[in-house]
Amino acid sequence: MKKLTYTNRLLTLILALLVGFAFVGCEDDNPSKPTVSPEYESIQPAADAYAGGTQSAVITAQSLFDNMNDGDATNDYLVVSVRSEAHYALGHVPGAINIPWREVGTEASLAKLPAGKKLAVYCYTGHTGGIATTLLNIMGYEAYNMKWGIMSWTKDAAVRVASPFSEDTDAHDFATETTINAPTTTFDLPETEFSESSDAVEIVRAACENVAANIVATTTAQALFDNLNDGDASNNPIIVSVRSEAHYALGHIPGAINIPWKEIAQIDKVKVLDPSKDIVVYCYTGHTGAVAATILNTLGYKAANMKFGMMSWTKDATIRVSAPYVEDTDAHDFALEQ
Repeated sequence: MKKLTYTNRLLTLILALLVGFAFVGCEDDNPSKPTVSPEYESIQPAADAYAGGTQSAVITAQSLFDNMNDGDATNDYLVVSVRSEAHYALGHVPGAINIPWREVGTEASLAKLPAGKKLAVYCYTGHTGGIATTLLNIMGYEAYNMKWGIMSWTKDAAVRVASPFSEDTDAHDFATETTINAPTTTFDLPETEFSESSDAVEIVRAACENVAANIVATTTAQALFDNLNDGDASNNPIIVSVRSEAHYALGHIPGAINIPWKEIAQIDKVKVLDPSKDIVVYCYTGHTGAVAATILNTLGYKAANMKFGMMSWTKDATIRVSAPYVEDTDAHDFALEQ
């Protein structure tokens, strides 16, 4: 019964969006309109419903803790650790279940999630949690990524496993520019083969399973800088700032174009991306960059999220806009269970 409820809810969402999409598709007098594949017709509306909606991409550890301790169990989130099974066993948020992020789209994993229950997802630093959360929302769940991951819940280094953002080691002073790079070329949309099914719900699920299993979770600012300065322009990726237009104008990675993350699933926005090229996406801290990169992969592109976002590229606070992770203010010592 839970599976039926989830299926009906997602199918209703997709069908409603496709009705509007069909009217847009009638504008055949637009010579730049890309050809849309049947799979794209199922995936794109579901992705745009999440990215373009009003739902927040993240929840803070403090907000989750307050929710869990407000005396009202009816409003509790189901907490999902998407860390590995071994790292889940080291310590996790009380009550959390474990679905490693690479497995988030499998039928076995989804069977663990009750329909209609809000989900609070967390990983190590917020990046793979962002991937899992995005895929869950595309599949019709209401999921929120815990900002900064387990780093924000506990200060226990043995439980954290990974290291949090460090200004000394993770931040750089690479050059930025304020030139507005406006693409003038459009491309056909990617062809995908995620599923042999003609059922929209199964197509979306299969796409999410495939992306979870194969996506490159992150790249680093250093790796991108080295690539851009290796003397071989042929291997340069497309760089997409998914920050707001105003914040893009403050300063961005040289050559980057701007597609705000809320618009990343819109056809008129992504048609400027060459499907044959690698894409590097970046945001403020890495969280909404994870959303954007994940959505692009479900649409058939090859996109990776730049770890820690703009705060890893520049130390200029004016360009960063958002504050970076700070141990003293962003980390807590909330209880864990094994």
